[in-house]
Amino acid sequence: MSGKGTRLRPGKQVSEDVPTDGTGNGGTMKAQKDDALLTPAEVAALFRVDPKTVTRWAKAGKLSSIRTLGGHRRYRADEVKKFLEGVRQEA
Repeated sequence: MSGKGTRLRPGKQVSEDVPTDGTGNGGTMKAQKDDALLTPAEVAALFRVDPKTVTRWAKAGKLSSIRTLGGHRRYRADEVKKFLEGVRQEA
C-alpha cells in the first residue's frame, strides 16, 4: 500500500487534508471526522442482540445508518450511544 488516501475503519477517527479553494493548489485545512463508525456486529455487541436486529432497527428508522460503497451498513457511534442510553432508561 502506498499510503495515499485514507481508509475508513470502523471505530476509528479519520483526519485528512481537505482543499478549501477547490483548486488543489494548497489552501488546505485540517478536517476532523469526529463520528466513529461502527459495524452492525459492534452495535449488536453493545446491545447484546443479533446483528440482524440492528439492521431491522435501521430499516424501522430507530437508528440511522450510512452505506459504504460496498453496500454495508455503518452506524455513528455517538448516535448509537444516545440510543443505548434511551433503551437503558426505558428498562
